[in-house]
Amino acid sequence: MKYTKALFFLFLTIISLSFGQSPIKEIQPEIVFQPDLSKKTERKLKRFHELLDKQNLNNKEDSELQKLFEEFDETTESIWSIIGSGCSWYCGGGNYKADASSELKSNGNISYSVESANDLNYKTAWAEGVNGSGIGEYLEYHFKNKSPKVTHIIVSNGYLKSNKAWSNNNRVKRLKVYVNGSDYAILNLEDSKTDQRFKFDGFIPNSDGKTDIILKFEILEIYKGNKYDDTVITEIYFDGIGVH
Repeated sequence: MKYTKALFFLFLTIISLSFGQSPIKEIQPEIVFQPDLSKKTERKLKRFHELLDKQNLNNKEDSELQKLFEEFDETTESIWSIIGSGCSWYCGGGNYKADASSELKSNGNISYSVESANDLNYKTAWAEGVNGSGIGEYLEYHFKNKSPKVTHIIVSNGYLKSNKAWSNNNRVKRLKVYVNGSDYAILNLEDSKTDQRFKFDGFIPNSDGKTDIILKFEILEIYKGNKYDDTVITEIYFDGIGVH
């Protein structure tokens, strides 16, 4: 049986190559990280900043602060901040614009616009706005031609702001990546309330040295939500080299 399966995939490869096409590579997450967005941690962080700002701590407070330093530092402003205020690749890198094929209509003061997947915040999220599950909908991130090189793509999959929001809405299962309109890879995402980090080979400046580099992320397949048929991505963000 296993030989039959192997021959089948070999046949598909030969057919693909005969038409001048190579199978697009599929990538698994290199690192999966679950951010702690709990109320308990939010309260601890608030207490941490209270103690940092207080003058003349007593012994008990000083001991409490030293213990909190094991979890936080001065750059940790909020549990919802993806990057924080410390130095990161975004100090000199990052995209300057994002676009979306569609957006779900805002619900009161809650926006599902493309900016919500480009604000480095776990509390906000983009949701596609078409009927059905959003297969074929996409996000685009624009980089200046001389932008520092991207080496990793990180996807915060689903609506991370709460367990209920995450489970009620669709999450992405497979996300196709294009670089300047050309196929690059398919990202295979876990169905977990996490940041999922994928290694990216980077890009070189366009030959004219002027036009943008555009990374496009197209929804190919989803994990079904319990209540809504809206596919949600909290954030797509990047890491790289060339900023220090």
